[in-house]
Formats: sequence, C-alpha cells, structure tokens
Amino acid sequence: MSVTVGAAPETTVEMTLDDRVFGAGRYRYLPFDVPAGVTRLDVALASHRSASVGIALFDAQGCGAYSPGFRGISGSERRHVFVAPEAATPGFTPGPIDPGTWTLVVPVFVAPLPTRVSARIRLTFGPAAACRRPEPLQTPVTSRPGWYRGDLHCHTEASSDAWASGSPLTPAGWAEVARSLGLDFLAMTDHNVVSQNWTLARDAGDDVLLLAGEEMTNYLHGHATVSGLDIGQWLDFRQTPFGWRLPRGGSRIADFVATARGMGAYVSAAHPLAGWQFLLEEIRNPAARPDGYEVWNGPWGVREELALAVWNRQLRAGWDVVANGGSDMHGTDNTEGYRAGLPTTVVYAQALARDDIVAALRAGRSFVTASPDGVEVYLTASGPRGQSTFVGGRLRGSAADVVDVEVLVRGGGGGRLRLVTRDGVEVEAPLESDEQTLAWRTTIGAGYVRAEVRGRGPRPRKGTMEAFTNPIRFVEGEPPDVAVPELGPPPPRRR
Repeated sequence: MSVTVGAAPETTVEMTLDDRVFGAGRYRYLPFDVPAGVTRLDVALASHRSASVGIALFDAQGCGAYSPGFRGISGSERRHVFVAPEAATPGFTPGPIDPGTWTLVVPVFVAPLPTRVSARIRLTFGPAAACRRPEPLQTPVTSRPGWYRGDLHCHTEASSDAWASGSPLTPAGWAEVARSLGLDFLAMTDHNVVSQNWTLARDAGDDVLLLAGEEMTNYLHGHATVSGLDIGQWLDFRQTPFGWRLPRGGSRIADFVATARGMGAYVSAAHPLAGWQFLLEEIRNPAARPDGYEVWNGPWGVREELALAVWNRQLRAGWDVVANGGSDMHGTDNTEGYRAGLPTTVVYAQALARDDIVAALRAGRSFVTASPDGVEVYLTASGPRGQSTFVGGRLRGSAADVVDVEVLVRGGGGGRLRLVTRDGVEVEAPLESDEQTLAWRTTIGAGYVRAEVRGRGPRPRKGTMEAFTNPIRFVEGEPPDVAVPELGPPPPRRR
C-alpha cells in the first residue's frame, strides 16, 4: 500500500491509498490518519473494470466487529461518498470528524484477477458545523390489539443498488405507499446501513409504523433482515460460517443472532435459497438459528417453492422457526415484478408499536399473503381440557388426544385450501366462496398444523401461492389444569 499527499487548496488535504485486490467476499483494510480540525471527509474509489468493489468507512473508534466507529458502506454503484457533521451520502451517518486513525474498508465483491484499487481521500478544514443527531423512535400508532399488515423487506436510497435503480423510495415515500395500499407497518431494511432510520417518526406521519431495520448483507455467505432496531443501533455484516477461518472483524452467525435479539429486534434469513450458507451451523448449534425464515420474497416462484420445502423440513425436525415474507423492492421501476406489499405479512399484535409487532413476529402469530388485500387465512384449534389457540400457539396433550382445527378463509374463492402437518398435506379442499370455513379433526401426535391457499381466480394456476400461515404446534406432555383461551378474532371483512 502506498500513501501520497498531494498539493491541495489551503482548506483541503488530499491523500491517495493504493492496494491490490483479488478474490470474492473479502475485505481490504486501508488505515489513514485524520488530524484535528477536519469538517468533511470525501472518498473517491477507482478500480480496474474487472473488479467489483465497494466503500466502507470506520472512524477513529475502530473497525472491529460491531464497532461503534462504523460510518457506512456502499456497493459498487457508488464511487464517491462523504461524511460531515451535518450531512453525509445516503447510507453513511453524519457526525463528528474526530481526529485519529480512520479505516477505509474495501469490500471485494468479485475480483477474478489481481486488480489495483486507488482511493483518493480529501480532508476539508473549516469552521465546525453543528452535528446532526438521530431523532427518537415513534410512539405507538395504535394501542389496541388487532391484525396488522406489513412489509418486512423495504429498501431506500440508502442501499446503493436501490439508489442506482433510479426509482428508490425514501422512508416518507414508503409511508405514503403504505397508506395507498392499506399497509400498517414497514421495516426499513437497507444493506448493512442504518442512516435511513434517523427520522422515521417524522417520515411515518401518525398512521403508519416505520420499523428501524437493516438487511445484514454478507457478500459471500447470505443476508438477513432485521426489524425493530432502536435508532442508531447497527449490526455487523462480516459473518463467517463454522469451519471457515474468521477474518479480521469477523464473527459467527450465532453472535449476530444473539446481538440482534439483545437489541430487541426480529431477525430473519432473507431469500434463504439465494445464498444463505449458515444452515449447517444452524443444524449443529440451535443458537445460530434466526427467529424467522423469509419463505416469500417478491413474486412467488421456484425459489420460494424450494424455501417452503426447506422450512417444512425445519418444522418436521422440531425447529422453532417462523416464516415471513417481504417485498425486497429496491425501486418502483423494475422489470422483475417487485412491488410494495408483495407479499404482505399479517400479524396479530397487541398494538401497532415496535415491541408488539416484534413480539408477534417472533411468536409466529402471522400469515403471509400475496398483497395487502390478498387472501386472509385465520387458523384456530382447540384441544384437551378446554385449550384453545390460534396461529403461532401451542396445545399440549398425549399423542392420541384429539385436536379440532378450524380455518376461516376470506377472498380465496376458486382456490384450494391445504392443511399440512408433520406427515405432509393431510387435507386439500376446494374453496367455493370468498368466505368459507373448514373444520378438521386430528391429534396431538400430528406435531403441528398449518394452512395454505393455492391458485384462485377465473383461470387459476394450481401451484400459485395465495397465502400461508405459520403453524399451531402440538406438544406431547401434560395439558394444563387450567386452560387460558388464546384467540385472535378475525377482523371485520374489509370493503
């Protein structure tokens, strides 16, 4: 690495950091000194066209795992970023430019040949500006229990690939779209960054809940969405699967899951059939398992069908993993069919507030449907000694004890309802009207029951997913002496 200090105007100093990169999913660390009095820091990165690289920046607090010194990261779409006390490039956080050793981290996405990269760093000196600070979280939007509709995978211009689409939504833009579609909550899950979360209370207005979030984007081993952070909280992206050597600043996925939960957030493996490489670690270490599994990501397709099959195997193995969906929309102008609310995750929560939505997600009190006005599936069951519960709940008893299952389906006329247990599809019945209830009897020994609705409309495709629920689990053991009914009543039919 070479460092050259060039001539610059009186108020600026420029330096160049040179290095060579090679491989995929690696990180190059380029430290540099920042003197006192700097009021703006600019980084411009150049590389040979055969290499795809990004820009990450850590301040003088250090660049170790989960360091508070993290100031932002960009994919290959951006070649110039800046930070200052009062402003920064989207995806980077404004704040003081404290003197000390800063670190430019170059994520190497793909460099098939050894390639030179050159970073020009410009330090600007001048009068100190007032530091911009993040604003507080939203207060509860609604304080009553009910079914709330949300999108758990939303990108803004803070994700460089969304910015490059030319049509990203801001958090305020997402809130406006939510109002138009009838969504109640959204999670702002940008790639590895949290600056999009700084003004969510102001951006949301008083009728939509914007959850502070992040999509942990590991450039080689997989992604995870995190919903329900506090403002200013950040999660590292440098996880390495068990059996791989930990790189500088790296950690294991179990550390990531524990950290996210410690922050009070819900963490879900994102589009898991597109690169999630932590499954073997999850098998050997239950602490490595995230709360959720994003079975439905954008338009339903082969990848989602495979993800559903993997989730089914996890359920049969007794894993306590929740299924959810998320649109993963980066820009409104796209040719792949991604749009807000496709799919929609519908949860039963005690209030439309961060902690209540997170608690409902973790408990699996939810179903996933194709759109905010899509098919609704309300799953309930009753068991021995007067137990009753709904989706996400548990019933206890001996293997032979009888369980009565009931499913109310709205908007599913022309489709087919399936009930699935540990043994596979147990029931498949046509839905002849847009409001239909099906009753079925099974036993605790079935392990669990979940429901899904396939194919509807004038020319339904049999395999098309319309909606599916999380399971009600059956636990072999002594039923409670006193049963407390758990019921999430369906809302009035939407007009």
